Amino acid sequence: MLSLTLAQARAHAGRYLASVTAVLIAVAFVVATMVLSATTSASVTNSLAGQYRTSAVVVPDAGDAAHAHAAAERVSGLPGVVAVAADASAPVKVSAAGHGTKYGTVTSLASAEALRWQRLAQGRFPAGPGEVALGSGSGVPIGTRVAVGVSGPGGGHPAAEATVVGEVDLSGGPQALSGVTAFATAEQVGAWTGGAASHEIRIAGTGDQQRLASEVSAVLGPDALVRTGADQAEQAARAYLGDTDTLRNVLLAFAAVAVVVAGLVIANTFAVLLAARTRELALLRCVGATARQVRRGVRIEALVVGAVASAAGVGVGIGLAWAVTRVVTALDAPVPLGTLDVTPTAIGAGLLVGIVVTYLAAVAPARAATRVSPLAALAPAEATPESVGSSRARLVAGTTAVALGAVLLAAGVRTEQVTIACAGGIAAALGVVVLGRSVVPRAVAAVGRLPGRLVGPLGELAVGNALRNPRRTTATATALLVGVTVTATMVVGIATVRAAAPRALDEQFPVDVTIDAAAAGLPPDLGPRIAGLDGVTAVSALLGTEVTAGDGDRLALVGTDPDTTRATLRIPLTLPAAGEVSLSPQRIDELGTAPGRRLELVGGGVTRSLTVVAGREGQPALVGRADALSLGASPAARSLWVRLADGSADDALVTVRNEITDVTGRLAPTAEVGGAAAMRATMESVFDVLLLVVVGLLSVAVLIALIGVGNTMALSVIERRRESGLLRALGVTRTGLRSLLISEAVLVAVVASAMGVVLGSVLGVAGTASLFGLDDLVPGSMPWLQLASIVLVGGVAGVIAALVPARTAARATPVRALAG
Repeated sequence: MLSLTLAQARAHAGRYLASVTAVLIAVAFVVATMVLSATTSASVTNSLAGQYRTSAVVVPDAGDAAHAHAAAERVSGLPGVVAVAADASAPVKVSAAGHGTKYGTVTSLASAEALRWQRLAQGRFPAGPGEVALGSGSGVPIGTRVAVGVSGPGGGHPAAEATVVGEVDLSGGPQALSGVTAFATAEQVGAWTGGAASHEIRIAGTGDQQRLASEVSAVLGPDALVRTGADQAEQAARAYLGDTDTLRNVLLAFAAVAVVVAGLVIANTFAVLLAARTRELALLRCVGATARQVRRGVRIEALVVGAVASAAGVGVGIGLAWAVTRVVTALDAPVPLGTLDVTPTAIGAGLLVGIVVTYLAAVAPARAATRVSPLAALAPAEATPESVGSSRARLVAGTTAVALGAVLLAAGVRTEQVTIACAGGIAAALGVVVLGRSVVPRAVAAVGRLPGRLVGPLGELAVGNALRNPRRTTATATALLVGVTVTATMVVGIATVRAAAPRALDEQFPVDVTIDAAAAGLPPDLGPRIAGLDGVTAVSALLGTEVTAGDGDRLALVGTDPDTTRATLRIPLTLPAAGEVSLSPQRIDELGTAPGRRLELVGGGVTRSLTVVAGREGQPALVGRADALSLGASPAARSLWVRLADGSADDALVTVRNEITDVTGRLAPTAEVGGAAAMRATMESVFDVLLLVVVGLLSVAVLIALIGVGNTMALSVIERRRESGLLRALGVTRTGLRSLLISEAVLVAVVASAMGVVLGSVLGVAGTASLFGLDDLVPGSMPWLQLASIVLVGGVAGVIAALVPARTAARATPVRALAG
């Protein structure tokens, strides 16, 4: 039987084309998703923590120059150590005639090439005293003489002149959004800072990173913080982006949905293949082959098809992922996708999915092909109704799956766990598919009743066919329903995430820019000067003082003016009225009080009893300006909160933040400029890239659905040969028969698309809520135009998929069709 099966496969290779195409596309979809997931994760980490990609071990806090160089000397002789660099960094002010003053960070260049992570955009690296390289975006051309003023932990140091000799490419990294970044030799940075800069030791080595880190830790002692290069890169990336596991889980959940789609499409494909070969399989049984042998032959075919198509699908998937990375790079994305990260897991998963899913998908059609007797199988193929028991089992299973999916979706939304929500979405979608035989035909009949009457008898017949053969109608709709559900889920998810992400960011980072001073306070003209800058929309001056609260706990109070402070916030904080103190829930618990109670505060020799009001988690203790002054606050502002214009591009954010830093440096040299503007821009840029990657995968889902509709329509034509012949004998023309089948396909496609849009909208909203929470959902963010377009495209896809099967049905003569 094996030799016969393989001989048939070689003789009729063309009939496997649809099966191979379906498996190939499904595997390519899964592999591309997994490769892009790994590539995106690696690229984000490399972009946000690129300085550690060449380091095997990192000592993040190595102290001053003396301690750092001594520690570097001690570890340089360890086995496996290739090179050691003690990187010095300090705040820097770079001034140039015609280019203004810019503030940022100066970092030393490693002398060893193995540890030099910087990439030159033009010029050369500094090689000696009086030379400096600036990061891209500084606007200072090569050859310019600049004044470099560096300040370290020991205070400021006199400015020194240097010549710009190179430009370092910082695109895709957070340094591009953190003011000017300067690079010089370690000796030059040491001379500028007087050795008082902060230091970090990076070690390049061979062998296992964890082993080398353990050896370095043993040499430096238990007080030294030692990490592997990979761990330090992850730590640095999380400082800007948070945990990237959530993003990876979203993409992998998308791959899980692709597997479900693949299984349904492959099952439909094999159903068509075996239905077309019913007589051939029956003839084999008539000449002596048993039903078990026939089923074994079909399974062997499935394994061969699965293996060949899966191998091709892996290659196509890698190629598709590569194409997406090239498109992202060509679009000059802020976080470019670097070298393609093809993992063994992605290749193995693709092969496993293709072979196993193809095999399992062929089991049911193989059983169906051998369930009837050989003589009955030699008769023309006709559709058989579903038994009452099977119908009830289907109803129970579908209802259970939908209910379970709804519970998991609700749990995922409530706990804000996207993995649970994805599992619930898959369960709910499978339940809808299982219930499709009860729902889809009735929906098609209801939707097509009026158009059917307008078209005439053929239109009414097309509508009637939906109810007359619910299995066929549901099979035609299933592939498109799943494909549209995936597409609609992602479209709605993208739209709602784009609307919810800014609010979620605001929850964590409510203030764009903060300026904090020492005890002496900020100069009174700093606030008005910053408020006059382009791109600044609001500035609020805050007072500061420390008081004793409750049983002697020290409490740092921030005195606010509610009107001006409210204008600077990205989210509403509970701002206190006169006689109130606004505390975070955690602080309320620590002080042993409760909202509405009176809390005694002692400061400046004065005791005040203020009413406690509950604020947001993580906020500082807020009081009104008058209450702060009465408790010993200085009239001079201790801090400034600054809000930047909404919708500003990344380069505009960099410009206005540099201008704020420049003004602050001139008027209040000791003040620190912080805030979340740079981090916000970085996170949004990374998120845009991830969304672009997901959108690039959606076209594959549509193609899978198109093949599924075409396959089920082909099966429909095979089952309805006699029906088509009878219609032709009664006078229906070939054009009329084609129109009948196409009208039926359009009705089914539109209904499947509409159901997919509804289900996808629910899943998309639930997915966003599981990521950000229900409170962050923005009403009105649904992409109604895109959803309507999906339904329209679904109808067009139904027409395209039905063209070839309809032409095949119309080509047969009435006599041949009636003969079966």
